Amino acid sequence: MKGIVSRLKLLFFAMRHKDGWRGLKESDVLVARHDADCGYQYDEKSYSPIVDSIVEICFSKNLSVQSIATPFSQLTGGQAFNSPMAFNRSFFVVALLVRVLSIVLGRKNSKRFGDSRKTAIWLEVLKRVKPKIVIGIQPDVGLCRACRVLNISVYDIQHGAIGVGDKWYGDILPKTATDSDLPSGFLCWDQQSTWDLKNWAPNRGMTISVVGNPWFQRFQYPDDNDALVQDAAKSGRIFSDEKPVILVALQWGLHLYYYPEKDFNKVMCKALESVIKRTHGRYNWLLRLHPVQLSGDEGRLCENYLSREFGGLPGVEWHRASLIPLPLLLSQVDLHITDMSAVVISASLFGVSSALLNPYLNEGGILEKLYKYERESGVATVVAQDEGAIESWIVDKLSFVSETSNFDVPKNGIQALLDKAMQANKPG
Repeated sequence: MKGIVSRLKLLFFAMRHKDGWRGLKESDVLVARHDADCGYQYDEKSYSPIVDSIVEICFSKNLSVQSIATPFSQLTGGQAFNSPMAFNRSFFVVALLVRVLSIVLGRKNSKRFGDSRKTAIWLEVLKRVKPKIVIGIQPDVGLCRACRVLNISVYDIQHGAIGVGDKWYGDILPKTATDSDLPSGFLCWDQQSTWDLKNWAPNRGMTISVVGNPWFQRFQYPDDNDALVQDAAKSGRIFSDEKPVILVALQWGLHLYYYPEKDFNKVMCKALESVIKRTHGRYNWLLRLHPVQLSGDEGRLCENYLSREFGGLPGVEWHRASLIPLPLLLSQVDLHITDMSAVVISASLFGVSSALLNPYLNEGGILEKLYKYERESGVATVVAQDEGAIESWIVDKLSFVSETSNFDVPKNGIQALLDKAMQANKPG
């Protein structure tokens, strides 16, 4: 019941403002992201590390950009970087009609109607913006279909794990989406992220490009003119003593997908909680909340839990750890523990070992193929949800200093993609 109430509240707040038709402007590039992608605050505005880094690359090349907040988003207009427009009301009307028509026409026919109406909304957006290229985080099938109708290239930029164990990339796109509903291509952080895509995407006409992680590259190759990076660098280290630092990347919604048990605290497994309490004098613990856990009902739930269980414990911190850029945070940690967060991939860039606590990652589990490369290379290990097993993993990994890192990716991958798109659309 609480989950339903939470979603209704989110929908209500997202519906408060009119659709952004009047705010659309003709632009070279259109980008799309959701509130859940906005995990950073900069200049008192919500900021999407992946998508808004691409926006800033565009600005550096004097390209105009129209940002879109996909449904159902609240972080729009002046609340977010580059003033994204949202069309929550239009998409809500479609969703409502689909629900009503499903009673009369059946689920299949009502879904077909809904898909056509969503496509029509996106077609109107594209006709007004007239972009030469579209880049988004998991662009929905309606946007992809509209782009194909208008012969506009649309790309899915990686924002987390890509693999057969992921529902979007391992099930929805390869198994249920038609060719007309697929993006033109995928923009991946590294070669490892392309492995599973190569099994099906090229055969269906999509390209796969390794462009690097645009957010991480800003910190790997800092520019004196990049005000965000220069400002973030002033934050310094969170802990100044010599104790090992362990990062815990938290995730929202674990109780919805993996741990339905009533006694689950909805934040982390009991074994990890106990290890943190027992070792906070021996290790420094940084707990990083997912962007969804920083606001609303999820935020209150998570903050209450952390304050209750770890508040006042020396060596445990989560406020600064949740707000500073992940690249800067990873540069000051020794180990990483998570249920199954894609921070595993980011940690591997720094040679930081990760412990994965989700039991479904074991052989025969629904996530058994997720993070295949990281696990086979030894940078990630599936660890049982057991206090002794977690502590043993920590001791073992701290005795071994990894020399491995995975920064060998193109420095200017996004720039090259934009150059190609702009050149292809030059008149004559």
